[in-house]
Amino acid sequence: MYFNYFRNSANKSNFGDDSYPSLSQFPLLDAAINEAQANIQAPRGLIQNAALTAISVVLQGLVDIRKPNGQVAPTSLMLLAIADSGERKSTVENVFLKPIRAFQAKQGEEVKESQSVWKVKYDTWMVRRNGVLKAIMKKASKGLSADEEEKVLLALEKEAPAKPKEFKILYEDSTSEALFHGMYENLPAAGLISSEGGGVLEGRAFNDLSKQNAIWSGDSITIDRKTAESFKLVDARLTVSLMVQESVFSKYMAHKGGVSRGSGLWARFLICRPASTQGTRYVSTHVPSWYHQTQFASRLEHFLEMDLICFRGNKKEKEVIGFDSEAARLWVEIANDIESRMCAGGILYGLGDHGSKLVEVISRLAALLHCFEGFEGDISMSTLQAATDLAKWYSNDFIKLFGENSKENDEEQELNCWLDSFRKVGKRFVKKNYILQCGPGKFRKKAALEHVLLRLVNNSAIRILNYPGGKTIYVDLCPWQGGL
Repeated sequence: MYFNYFRNSANKSNFGDDSYPSLSQFPLLDAAINEAQANIQAPRGLIQNAALTAISVVLQGLVDIRKPNGQVAPTSLMLLAIADSGERKSTVENVFLKPIRAFQAKQGEEVKESQSVWKVKYDTWMVRRNGVLKAIMKKASKGLSADEEEKVLLALEKEAPAKPKEFKILYEDSTSEALFHGMYENLPAAGLISSEGGGVLEGRAFNDLSKQNAIWSGDSITIDRKTAESFKLVDARLTVSLMVQESVFSKYMAHKGGVSRGSGLWARFLICRPASTQGTRYVSTHVPSWYHQTQFASRLEHFLEMDLICFRGNKKEKEVIGFDSEAARLWVEIANDIESRMCAGGILYGLGDHGSKLVEVISRLAALLHCFEGFEGDISMSTLQAATDLAKWYSNDFIKLFGENSKENDEEQELNCWLDSFRKVGKRFVKKNYILQCGPGKFRKKAALEHVLLRLVNNSAIRILNYPGGKTIYVDLCPWQGGL
């Protein structure tokens, strides 16, 4: 059987279709998502992202995936939802992450007492240490040997009380330095979460793109610091989940999109841009039930307890989940089919960064769904198929955002935004040569500029003209005003 990743099927969404993939074979997840959608009436994509975020956060420190090619990889996910203000992003996120926040807060309260005891012991230890240092300084000032005091200091260093570690699993709108240092000092599996992700995108957390990519792959990263001791983060796991407004994401991509896309960062993300539900969110006197959300929360708490046991026991080994024989054969067919789609004329042509990570993302989804639902043994063919359909749905939105058509739209938007600066000061006509000389860098080549100007003309955003007898070509920025 040859598997076609983008095949059409009566039971599955066609490529380019925005209908959501069925999750019915994952009853716990499906019921929680359906219930939240009915109660909150937010876009399903936001709800789906929040649910997958919660699952990834609690499971990534417990489970790795062994792919049929023998490679073992993390199960951490990166997710991005693009939705404007008023779509209830924060509400959706809180519903699914509330159990994790509550668990973290409870552990934080319990560790406060031990931290208070540690502070007293540490202060006492520092007094003893400072006393020895003063004795060494006194002898050194007199030119006397301080060998005995140095021995005492060395022994004292070994007695330094260790600061109690904190079970901190969620970091919200955090800088990369605070995030990575927190993971180094405390729990090495964490989630970077933001329902208003503009601060994270524009902040320092996403300046360290190479580190974000490395930790997604399970590689060690070294953090060099000027004012504090450097450290190495080994075998860490990080889930990233951002919800951003369309304008914020567009601004980020205009400024830093080339670098982040070129680094392969966005290829690792499950990206969705769901349609708004505003205007259809009617209220009633019906009291909503959260029965399935309670079950979902209970399952999260089960894995959080396991995370806590591993944390307290300093256990770093993870359970490795593999595929059964049928699923392994299907995985190979999926991988080969996706590869074939990256050649010229294929749906993934020009999106090799995305295509090269798709099988990895599918594998991670399959492992997370398998474990969260409590399925026994290796990952089955049906679970892999469902994970593939889910990844395919996200892939549709990635292609819409970053495919060839989206590049042309971005170019039009970029030049038109630049031309807006003239419109705002009441200037209607700009010489074409002026744009060639002073416009955005990518449009300072004649062919590139003419290509985007033609598209803007076709969209009635501008028109091209020259005065009778003149050779100078002008761009009319406000053709809708008529005249001339």
